[in-house]
Amino acid sequence: MKKLKVLGYQYEVKRDLATNSSNACALFDSIKMEITLPIDKRPAQAEQSTLLHEAIEALVYHLELNVEHTAIMGIEAGIFQVLVDNGVDLSPLTKGIDD
Repeated sequence: MKKLKVLGYQYEVKRDLATNSSNACALFDSIKMEITLPIDKRPAQAEQSTLLHEAIEALVYHLELNVEHTAIMGIEAGIFQVLVDNGVDLSPLTKGIDD
């Protein structure tokens, strides 16, 4: 089972068919401490980008930041591109989700 640590909190990262029927690419649940990705795998970079987005959602939640979702989307895209363009391997973010 994959865990993603954010500010000392451990979120279970899992796949669930339910996300396919919603408009969301993934779901962040602060109550259940879960991040749920679609059951159908997407390309590795898309999954890494999505998980980075959900980590930012968790940061915004725990730090009680007043940030609009469109800003989170932009922050994620920018951070993702900076990391990837500078050779940072993000594959550990998604490794082990299906275990």
